[in-house]
Amino acid sequence: MAVSIALVAVMVSAVRVPIPATGGYGHLGVIAETFIATAFGPVIGGVASGVGAALADLIGGFGSFAPLTLVAHGTTGLLVGWLAWRKGWPGRIFGWILGGLAQVAIYFLGEATIYGFGVAGAAAELPLNLIQIGLGSFGLLLFSLVRQAYPQVDQLGSAAKFEEV
Repeated sequence: MAVSIALVAVMVSAVRVPIPATGGYGHLGVIAETFIATAFGPVIGGVASGVGAALADLIGGFGSFAPLTLVAHGTTGLLVGWLAWRKGWPGRIFGWILGGLAQVAIYFLGEATIYGFGVAGAAAELPLNLIQIGLGSFGLLLFSLVRQAYPQVDQLGSAAKFEEV
């Protein structure tokens, strides 16, 4: 769990693309979030994604966004992990899309209301947020490559199989 949180925090912090309209930023963290949630499931995926991204906000001087980030990214990790573990490859793809859209929606609602950017300000982030979520496909690709190199990863594909390991 700790290594996963750190990996997400590093990926969020490594490359930041500023969004002037809201003071937020885009990043590559969704790659790690998608991989971790797919490999380790909804609990580790949700906690690592939410806490790792929020920690990156706190460390990087974006502390006011940390609560919203915790919820948005945590939801992504939870949905990706939950669907990936229960539905195989179709679930992984659907989880990545649904989790990503949930993240975009949570940010949009939070920025439009709680943070007071209004609909126009929150809408300014939509294109970059959608591109960022698209990058999550690289997390699925990474999982596929790791699974090919280490077939025992398939044993972690469900809670029942996890107990057998």
